[in-house]
Amino acid sequence: MHLAFVDSNPAALQAIRLAKEAGHRVTYLQSAHTQYPLTDANLALVSSVDRLVDGLVTTDHDVVTGALAECHAEHPIDFVTTQHEMSAEAVAVACRALGLRGTCPEAVLVARRKDRCRAALQAAGLASARFATAGDEAAALAAAERIGYPVVFKPPSGAAGMLARVVHDAGEARAAWYALQHGLDAVPEDWRGQFRRGVLIEEFLAGELVSMEFGVRGDRFFPLCISGRFRWAGDGVTALGSFIPADLDAQRATACWEYARQVCAAIGADVGVFHLELMVTPRGPVLVEFNPRVMGGGLPAAYRHATGQEIYTALLDILAGADDVPAPSFRAGCTAVRVVIPREGGRLAPGATLAPLAEHPSVKEVIGFGEYRTGPGSEVARGQALARFIVQGAGRAAVEQTSERLLSRLEPLLGVPLMTGSLMTGSLMNGNYGHGDLEGTGALR
Repeated sequence: MHLAFVDSNPAALQAIRLAKEAGHRVTYLQSAHTQYPLTDANLALVSSVDRLVDGLVTTDHDVVTGALAECHAEHPIDFVTTQHEMSAEAVAVACRALGLRGTCPEAVLVARRKDRCRAALQAAGLASARFATAGDEAAALAAAERIGYPVVFKPPSGAAGMLARVVHDAGEARAAWYALQHGLDAVPEDWRGQFRRGVLIEEFLAGELVSMEFGVRGDRFFPLCISGRFRWAGDGVTALGSFIPADLDAQRATACWEYARQVCAAIGADVGVFHLELMVTPRGPVLVEFNPRVMGGGLPAAYRHATGQEIYTALLDILAGADDVPAPSFRAGCTAVRVVIPREGGRLAPGATLAPLAEHPSVKEVIGFGEYRTGPGSEVARGQALARFIVQGAGRAAVEQTSERLLSRLEPLLGVPLMTGSLMTGSLMNGNYGHGDLEGTGALR
């Protein structure tokens, strides 16, 4: 099978390795501004492909269409995929223009517009949040009043929680509107066109936020994993990481899987492995967002340690037409990924080190400074992801306690205050917290 990968988040470079190991021909279209650092390991992965097309603006529809057309003419492509959500629209448009096989282009284009996605759910009679889009401040304030505070202001086609805010009154709504109009300097230049689509105002959902990973091929649905989230107690919004499996009983998990299946049908997502974020509310599961890609950030590493399998193997099996993609077995206890995030901006200490993480027996993997383009002496911003680590324990409380102790040890070594102290299960189950994934901005999840 000839697979064309268009750009990647850092974790998903492993899909290239696994595709080559499985004997597939691989073409890779690489961005001129990669989200991942060009370390020796990453360069080796990229260099292993059969054809590399480098230096592209992978968010540009015409650029991606032209590059794929040339590659397809030389060696017919069987499937096109991207694991970088900001490139998803360009890939969808290219597949539609060239007649190449990929996830249904219309489904991807709906998924990448959160307002259109919510409209599709409403048309299908599925549970959704109240929402509106606005092109000016007056319309945004009117929508917030109509929906009822608190609400969430966000770009309709954003990523990584950038520029998203929970607002509680008209004053905060005006500030959020201003930030969305004037905060694009914090957004990579190639992404800004997708951030300039007005403002989405959504109902603030109450419940437990979970992520779902599942595969789809036609009418076949392959449940893989449900993970839960850690939230910073400082604001109840910022995500500090994820844990596998989520704290859901069998009844609620079954309801989530059925809802996810119905969401796929409503938007027409027909083939791939997808990352769905849901709020499990008192009225049942409600969509936060549908991502037409595999989970990112540290979750693929946590999945590997929790199951002994690579999430990208499931993706390749589905694309290759495997008859079955069984749900993985999970190791006993809890596997979590935690993010090291500054509470305030500053400069890392000259001797900044992550050694306490690597030395702890419960830590199974450290995704270190190099993967986040930082290190000793670097200037860092509040909310920036500095590193991630995978920790295992008997349960969620155990891994959380271990993580908090490790972060407390790291703080004086790094020289900047860290976001420590998370909301525990009892606080999350019925409380109002967060909406979507406002995690550290070092990488997409």
